[in-house]
Amino acid sequence: MNTLMQDANAQQLAYHQRRQRVPGWQDLVQVLLSGVLESAEGEDGRQFLRLMGGNLATRHPLPACRTVGELEDALNRLLADFDWGEVRLEPGERDLALTHLAWPQAPQGDRAQWQAGFSALLEGAYAVWLQAQGGQPQVPLRSEGTDAQGALRFRYHNGR
Repeated sequence: MNTLMQDANAQQLAYHQRRQRVPGWQDLVQVLLSGVLESAEGEDGRQFLRLMGGNLATRHPLPACRTVGELEDALNRLLADFDWGEVRLEPGERDLALTHLAWPQAPQGDRAQWQAGFSALLEGAYAVWLQAQGGQPQVPLRSEGTDAQGALRFRYHNGR
């Protein structure tokens, strides 16, 4: 990616992060995410947050989508309502890559813990939204960390 494009992406990310800062609410969410991850042993905290993300997706269902483009548009409309950034979908032969851009950043404190908690919430939400579009429950959706620009990466992969 050339320097001009990287600068434009960095400016867009900074803009979204400024817009997403809601004093009080973001601090409360950070305390809750941290508390869950600190008090639950091992994978239990992430599993609980995935469940909460799935519950959120159930409360905010997507319309039926016929194409990957329609699905991406529907997800981005919902994410815009939440002020949670946007997602890019990249279909493959046996998988779907999701790149979540401009996600809300931690107001302060442990960025890694915030990222882990927010990623777990999104894992649960994306899994429920994809299953509602005809996806199979046995096909896992998992976080793959971040890319070089700090976007969250997920993969919905059918290993068969």
